[in-house]
Amino acid sequence: MGKSTLLDLLCGLAEPKSGEILIDGAALHNIDLRQWRHLIGYVSQDTVLLDDTILNNVLVGAPTLGSADAERALQQAGAWDFVSVFPEGLQTIVGERGGMLSGGQRQRIAIARALAHQPLLLLLDEPTSALDPESEKTICETLQKLAQDYTIIAVSHQPAVINAADRVFILSNGQAELLTHAQNKGGH
Repeated sequence: MGKSTLLDLLCGLAEPKSGEILIDGAALHNIDLRQWRHLIGYVSQDTVLLDDTILNNVLVGAPTLGSADAERALQQAGAWDFVSVFPEGLQTIVGERGGMLSGGQRQRIAIARALAHQPLLLLLDEPTSALDPESEKTICETLQKLAQDYTIIAVSHQPAVINAADRVFILSNGQAELLTHAQNKGGH
């Protein structure tokens, strides 16, 4: 089982070949998947932004949400500091695939998109891949703050993400092994 498969299983996009996934003691296959998925915020490895405003990129697919929801999500994602100084603010056009923004800014917009509908579970696939060390550090700090209010599952090979985690599981040959806190923080 790979990292993407794990996220697909948690979202109910794939069924386990053996065993079952329990959510608060209930088997995932017995849960209304549409309702379950509404409780999940998902940030994929490949951040895709539309050639549109920051507002529309945060609220894409959420017609019941408004600018106050976007601002809250951007603040939570650590993006409001840079968005609020743009002359057009939320109405700033990000360019094709977010080309007017840095990689770290694009990633924070993607995290804000996942947070806009106030999920209970945040799933991140390689949230800092292809980012410079400073942006990676900022994203990890943001995730640590978010972990106070959200359950976060981040799959990553990046040491900075691993070191920022409360618990680390190593996936190997379809098995998950929990590292102790000392192992996670580089201890013996």
